[in-house]
Amino acid sequence: MKLNVNIKKIDILAYGAVFLWAVVCLVFFLFYYHYHFFYQEQNQLFLLSWDYVETYLPHIGWLANLIGDFLTQFYYYLYAGPIILTGALLTLGDLTRRFLQQCHLKYWSFLVAILLMTVFVVFSFRYDYHLSNIISAIGLMGACWLVAHLFRHVKNIFVKSIVAVLIIGTTYWLFGIPKMGKFSLPNFYLEKQFAVDNEYYFGNYERVIEIVENDDSPTPEMLFFYNLVQAKRHNLPNVLLKYIPNDLGTFYRIGPETPMLTIKNMNELYWELGDMTFTERAAMMGNVFSENNRNVRMIKRLAEVNLVSGDTLAMNKYMRILNNTWVYAKQVERMKHDERLLSKRQFVNRQDTMQVSDNLHMIMMELLDSNPNNTIALQYMLCSDLLLKDIKNFKRDYDRYCMDIGNEQQEKLYQEALCIWLAGTNASPEEWNRYVHNNQVAQRFMEYSQQRGSKQFADTYWYYFDTAKTPTP
Repeated sequence: MKLNVNIKKIDILAYGAVFLWAVVCLVFFLFYYHYHFFYQEQNQLFLLSWDYVETYLPHIGWLANLIGDFLTQFYYYLYAGPIILTGALLTLGDLTRRFLQQCHLKYWSFLVAILLMTVFVVFSFRYDYHLSNIISAIGLMGACWLVAHLFRHVKNIFVKSIVAVLIIGTTYWLFGIPKMGKFSLPNFYLEKQFAVDNEYYFGNYERVIEIVENDDSPTPEMLFFYNLVQAKRHNLPNVLLKYIPNDLGTFYRIGPETPMLTIKNMNELYWELGDMTFTERAAMMGNVFSENNRNVRMIKRLAEVNLVSGDTLAMNKYMRILNNTWVYAKQVERMKHDERLLSKRQFVNRQDTMQVSDNLHMIMMELLDSNPNNTIALQYMLCSDLLLKDIKNFKRDYDRYCMDIGNEQQEKLYQEALCIWLAGTNASPEEWNRYVHNNQVAQRFMEYSQQRGSKQFADTYWYYFDTAKTPTP
């Protein structure tokens, strides 16, 4: 009787350990590491059509891949990813426990199950480790349990051998063999990038600003989206020098060596600037270089691009693809009547030229020639000139797109940069009065001229001009 009581206590402790493990796993992925799931969802495409499902069938492990990709599409919903992953890992652990208990390893079964689940958690720290591998492991462990159960309860050696071969063969065809991942710690550097990227993607701009400004050392990718938000709010000149070095994205060139994340980010910059041709190019490349050439976020962007540019046939093609998804089908009809999207038509590039390179300065000039009210393009152009310390081109662009058309910009950053030009050209008092309207800026410039490089002027463009390293265009 006492032995039975002790066994029950051990069982309770074992189940309690599994429950505690599940809670820790769920809490970690829910609150500290959930942006990876959004990235995985966006970098695949699952269609609810038989033609699409048939593409899985010729491959070993097709059912594991099918189930994994089907479930991954629900990572779109907040917190769905951690719940699905934890559920899959618990299923794997339970089948492992059952298999080991069939093999008379009852007291070790829970410990081995927890260790195996932990191994797959570590694999899942990487954004490129797919849920289908865990589904494959579930199928394999389920087959082991069935075979162990068969050998334990069926006495006929011939029958159980034949059935065992059938179970193993069928399992291999349906689930394959799980790919082992790499043992690594959580990549919080990458998680921060995914956080800002996805909060921007979902339109949570205040959250983007909060994440970046609360970080002691925001990454270039984080600053890229931070600047996009500030430009949308017509505030980019006021924060340009807040983080040095800064990252506008205007000095990137897409080529064979360009990182995948940069390619995908660039379509967001082109989109906000208003150049649909280069947005489409970046989205196409993002889709092509994604795994299996499937990226639902890029497909959605291609639908938006063709809606704005008025290419109805192309738009309908991409919308038909989205209509066959579980998550995005509801967004298609709303997209056609979205005033935010339709309003972008006024900013598209209407110049009769052919671009032979992705020189963003030329692209922004064409966009501003098409519509001088494109404030985002104007901010990015002038701020890019200033980051490069190219005062000559800044003055030319400022005259062409601000002064000559009565669209004078009086932000403090621009006024400070104009002081450098005026002082360097020995401008007349009339010229100073024409360009510099902030008397405090003019007074501080006189003071700075007497003590160039002084840190008490660290908040000025003059200090940046004299001390900061120029980014490589």
